[in-house]
Amino acid sequence: MWLRFRRDDFMLVAHFVGLFMVGIGLAMAVPLLIGIAYREPAAALDYLLGMGVALTTGALLVNAETRPERVTHTHALAITAFGWVGAAAVAAVPLAASGNYGSYLDAAFDAISGLTVSGLTVVADLDHLAHSHNMWRHLMQFIGGQGIVVAALSLAVGLRGGAFSLYLAEGRDERILPNVLHTARFIWFVTAVYVTVGTISFFAVTVHLGMSPDRGLLHSFWLAAAAFDTGGFAPQRMNLMYYHSVAMELVALFLMMAGSLNFALHAHVWRGAASELRRNLETKVLAAAITAMSALVLVGLWAHEVFTEPFGTFRRGVFQVISGHSAGHQTVYGTQLLEDFGGAALIAIIIGMAIGGSLSSTGGGIKALRVGVIAKSVVLQVKRALAPASASLHTRYHHIGRRILTPEVTGAAATVFILYLVTYVAGAVIGAAYGHSMAEALFESVSATANSGLSIGITSPSMPTGLKLTYMFQMWAGRLEFIAVLVLIAQVVLVFDVKGVRTT
Repeated sequence: MWLRFRRDDFMLVAHFVGLFMVGIGLAMAVPLLIGIAYREPAAALDYLLGMGVALTTGALLVNAETRPERVTHTHALAITAFGWVGAAAVAAVPLAASGNYGSYLDAAFDAISGLTVSGLTVVADLDHLAHSHNMWRHLMQFIGGQGIVVAALSLAVGLRGGAFSLYLAEGRDERILPNVLHTARFIWFVTAVYVTVGTISFFAVTVHLGMSPDRGLLHSFWLAAAAFDTGGFAPQRMNLMYYHSVAMELVALFLMMAGSLNFALHAHVWRGAASELRRNLETKVLAAAITAMSALVLVGLWAHEVFTEPFGTFRRGVFQVISGHSAGHQTVYGTQLLEDFGGAALIAIIIGMAIGGSLSSTGGGIKALRVGVIAKSVVLQVKRALAPASASLHTRYHHIGRRILTPEVTGAAATVFILYLVTYVAGAVIGAAYGHSMAEALFESVSATANSGLSIGITSPSMPTGLKLTYMFQMWAGRLEFIAVLVLIAQVVLVFDVKGVRTT
């Protein structure tokens, strides 16, 4: 029997959603200070307005009558699903006031894209966007890459009741340290180290390229945060093409690959167990997928004679494959992905985006470990079919230690795998219904659901409202890996019956 939420349950959910909104409001102090420092008074006022809306709305919800110690796993799933929507709703306010978005819906699109580290954008005139707004766009990815629940847990902000349930509800499958609060803080520590290293590296390159130190520092932080958090936002419309620099692309590649790895794996490597990198099923599948998809892309590009030299082919082709698995930064135009990468190369990038990165990483998609588990399960079933009836067979795999492949593990992986595939196809059908070719529609649908951020050109300010809403739902559902979203939908449905809205 399903747990039907009553008034007290909804009040409990509202309390925690309010905490997330308050956190978003406090984070707006950063772009506010940037607006003041760079003499952008209009933008600074946008963030004063945003802070006012976020803090007021959040405070009203936080003060709802509730008992946080009653948080159950079902509550945690609903809190997480509602929390991401609430956070995006208030995060969009200063963007909507900026004048760079056609409507509040467009601003909400970028807010959801930023917090879910998807990277798809409908901003107008990005090249002349105020520094404060660019800071907010990338700061949302910096927060969202780790997760708004992880951000709150790392500060121990009112989330002690049901902390582990909330952590799991956000798509995290592993507790790196015995204490979940320490785990959240470790995730932020790892992120801070990589983003700092990335910022310094990018800054050295931008100075070499002749960019002014203050502008170079801002661009460096923005790109480092977006790359490690596998977000894909960039401060310029041309993305990484704007810099015309191999060095910038190499730094981005390093950060994107680091961001797509499991945080638990980072912990083992930092403790000296580097052998886990080559023994782990997840890294093996990820490496095999990148190698296979890169080979397909290179063959496709050479067959089409797109680039005139081997290095240019390798540089642009392999970069798109790795970026598809992780951040969504682009070194080619969206139209090139369809016209020049067509056929095998385009299919390879779509498959790479669909697989995504690792569990408990900043990346999205089905995840490499699930693909490996399903593949091992298929092999096991074939062996059982060939073995005598009396034989007892089982399979082991290595993922942060030796594990036995159980029906429960396989079933969980297969469930999420199927949900991703259904959403990929459903989004493609909707895109095709709006007049796009199936190849274009499938590419954009997979990118949105897998939180990849690569775009073939469909995502734009002029995109129909129906497609905007479709991709917003896909980015949100894909980031939460569907279960929290389905629980939320189920609770909404349960509120209604043939007699109308229940009052309990």
